[in-house]
Amino acid sequence: MDGSLSAMLTALGANAFRWSALLFVLLNGSAALAIWMTRSRGLVNRITPKLLLANLLLLGTGVGVPILSQAISAVVHAVTFSSNSQIDLKSK
Repeated sequence: MDGSLSAMLTALGANAFRWSALLFVLLNGSAALAIWMTRSRGLVNRITPKLLLANLLLLGTGVGVPILSQAISAVVHAVTFSSNSQIDLKSK
């Protein structure tokens, strides 16, 4: 069970990073294309706060979810190892 849960957590972190990076590139590419095609300073002023918020959210999910999934995976490994090991205190 430890291996399958760890593999699932690793896949979750990798997929979160992959999708966040892809959406980051698509979002910023489309914004850059829109600004380049319209050459409108008003458009830049209107979309910058929204674009910044979206970039921060994508950064948070792209970095936070993999870190959190690896931390949970490490806890699962530690708990599994400690529950499988037997310490005999009466052997002395």
